[in-house]
Formats: sequence, structure tokens, C-alpha cells
Amino acid sequence: MKSLPRRLFLKHAGIALGVPMLDSMLPSISHGAEPVAPPRRMVCIGVPFGFDPTAFVPVTTGRDYVLPSHLTHLADFRDDLTVISGLSHPNTGGGGHKAEAVMLTGAPYPDYSHNLKNTISVDQAFAARFRGETRYESFALTTQGPSLSVTANGVAIPAISQPSALFKKLFLAATPAEMEAELQRIDEGRSMLDFVGDRAKSLNRQISTADRQRVDEYFESVRDVERQLKMAREWVNRPKPAPIGGEPRDIADNQQQKAKFQLMIDMIHLALVTDSTRAISLMTFGMHHDLSHHGKEPKKLAACRQVEVELMQAFGGLLDKLKKAKEGGSTLLDSTMVMMTSNLRDGNTHWTYNLPVILAGGGFKHGQHLAFNRPYLDEVNQELTAVPGTKVSTEKKIPLMGQDQQPLCNLYTSMLRQGGIEIDRFSTATGTLEGLV
Repeated sequence: MKSLPRRLFLKHAGIALGVPMLDSMLPSISHGAEPVAPPRRMVCIGVPFGFDPTAFVPVTTGRDYVLPSHLTHLADFRDDLTVISGLSHPNTGGGGHKAEAVMLTGAPYPDYSHNLKNTISVDQAFAARFRGETRYESFALTTQGPSLSVTANGVAIPAISQPSALFKKLFLAATPAEMEAELQRIDEGRSMLDFVGDRAKSLNRQISTADRQRVDEYFESVRDVERQLKMAREWVNRPKPAPIGGEPRDIADNQQQKAKFQLMIDMIHLALVTDSTRAISLMTFGMHHDLSHHGKEPKKLAACRQVEVELMQAFGGLLDKLKKAKEGGSTLLDSTMVMMTSNLRDGNTHWTYNLPVILAGGGFKHGQHLAFNRPYLDEVNQELTAVPGTKVSTEKKIPLMGQDQQPLCNLYTSMLRQGGIEIDRFSTATGTLEGLV
């Protein structure tokens, strides 16, 4: 049977509705032809205060690792994810919340008192690969806190905080006036580039050969912007998919972190299943700062752990939705890399090394714990096996970026390469992540 076009529209009496991606839109096997693989996708989730290491980090490695208490809430997805410990962003100081800004970039930030010169985030490097193939190049989302997404110029992309706003972007058609305004904005951008292009031709006649090469490189980036504007113009007149479900009701109470996260998860699922975008970042769970600085006081520690459990449960809900969504002969989770990490090991220490990381889906061979810091594992094991009431020192001075760790950007490099992007290393990476198949 011949496959349907990826962008199918139902037209009648002047009305056109876009249909979400269907299995019939994926090319089928015929006459020995190889099936076309579903598009790759990436979801990066950041949490600001890390996790209690004794509840998050397995004390054994490999495929037979024992699930610590937090990860028992992801037991159903054990074979769909990899737990990674011993990763860090080098040159990010001795700790601090400001490291949130480089969570997905890995840009050096050794002294938080100075201005940061940030670099592109991994989700945006991934999004550029699929420019023009979807209505939205990417979505930067947040339930509480700053945006994680950063442009190639080091500028943070404003994040969408209301699920209802995201729903409208996905499904609600613009009015004729709004469409005209959008087209005018795009055309104005193209006119400005045309003007600059004319000035460049004049400039090239007045400068040296070396300078002319630099100008040519700059205007190659200008031409890239022109291509983006052209693709954006094409999408303005294309109908959006028919709404799936009703418009969500936003939650104003920031204390309802799990509910806000789950609501945004619903929107992420809809964005991916309709192929509206293939790159998403989400900052979430940012309202338990005081609990995360528990000082090992039993009641605060227990309360903080409960918040973290709720986060793990909500994360599991996203994996469940993606695994149940079928796409051709596989699932949406098979084609979507879902990564969750933090800028801190845990809020109580403010350490910016041994960052907690979970990678799920995306076609990797999962079901393991990869560890790159044996002294740290020994420390966690000591804490877990300590006799109740016995004070165990956890203040050992472990190097911020020693030989027993790898850059977190090694993981980002592996993810980008898995997404079909030819890259040797991303940001502060030294290569791909060892042991990740």
C-alpha cells in the first residue's frame, strides 16, 4: 500500500485541517525496500537542585545494578534507560545555582562573579539539524525557573511557562490579521537582510582579501537566516493539526510542582506525536530550594526526598506516554532521546560535579548504570551501609574534574551523533561517552 504524505490535509468547503502523523504516513516495506526510520527527537529536562545521591545513584555498575529507592519508581522502564554518574561540566566553579545557565551548554563559568559568555545548548544544536522540517524548530519550556535553551550567539531563549499557550501554538489557527502580521514580520526581516547584503557587496570592494573571507563567513550565516525566514513563511499558510483533547487549564500555584510537570508532559507528548517539533527543553521542579538545603536534618531530608520521588514519578509518566505511542513498527520513545540532569549534584552541597543523569529512549541499548567516579560510589555505599545514628563524613574533597570523571558534554556529543549530526565533540567534550552503546 502506498504511504500517505507526511503532511495530509482534509479539505472541504474551504476548510483545511492538518492530520497528526499516522502509521500510514511512514513508508512501508515493498519489493525488498528498506523502511524509512522515524525522525529522531530530543527532550532535555533540567532540575535545579539535583537529587539525594544515596537515593539516586546505584552503588553497583553494569546491567545488574540494584535500583536505589528513587529509581524503583522507574522500574518498569529499566531496560529503556541508562543511569549515568561521574559526569561534570569542567570549569564551572566550586558550586552554585548560577550553573543553571550552562546546564545544557557546558560553557566555562569558573567565576560566577564575572559575566558569562554562554554557548549554544545541545537542544538547539540538535534542532538546527531539522530546520524547516517541522512548524516549530524547538520549544523551550519551564514550569518554574529560567530557560535552559541558548542560541548560537549565547542568548537564552525565552521559555513558555503556560501549557495553554503551548496548546494554542500547536493547534489553534491564527486569525487572518495575525497571519498577515506574521508574514509582514518575516518580510521585514528579509528586506533588512537584502539591504545588508547590498551594503556587503560595496564593502567587499574596499577591504583586504583576509577581511573579505571573514565577511563571506559572516554572510553565510546571513544566508542561513534567509533560508530560515523562507521556511517560516511557508509554514504560516499551512493548516495546523486538529486539536487532540481540550485546552489545558494552567496551574497558578507553584507549590503544585508535580501537577505542573505532568501538565507540561501532556503538552510535550502532543508536540512530539503531531511532529510539530523535534527538540524540546524543560526546566522543572524549582520550588523546594529550602528543603534541598536540609543540612541532613531528618524531617527536611525526608520532605526533600518526597519531592524528588514525585519528580521521578512524573518523569516516569512521560516515558510511559512515549512508550505507548506507536510509530510505524516502533514507539515514540524509541525515536526520542529523553535526558534528565541537573546543574548540581544535590542542593545540600551545591557541588557541580557528579551530576545526576538519566538517559532514556532514542534507540540506545539501555538497561545499565555507567559510572565514571569510583571514589564517589564508595562514598555513597558508605553512607548507605552506615549504622543508623553514626555520623558519616561526606565532605571529602573530591577533585571537581578529575581523571575519574568525564565531561557531561561527552554525553551530549553521543546524543547529537545518535540524532544523525556529524560532530566530533560538543562544547567541552573530549569525545563521545564511553560505554554508551
